[in-house]
Amino acid sequence: MSAEQFERGEELWLAGRKVIFVDYHRSAAARIRAAVVRREDEEGTRVVPLWKLARDRAESIARSNAIPAG
Repeated sequence: MSAEQFERGEELWLAGRKVIFVDYHRSAAARIRAAVVRREDEEGTRVVPLWKLARDRAESIARSNAIPAG
């Protein structure tokens, strides 16, 4: 799992597509850390596992096909 810290409004990559980081998803029941993101062309948000986000396109594609360790 990624230990990276992201800032609100930061542009990141998710499965080869740009997204904007909105916030960390807070859930007492969640075992996997998650983030709330929004695609540039969409108004709605989505919750995704934090480890899938990357700062470059190639890494985001690699992470989208990976299985997290642990």
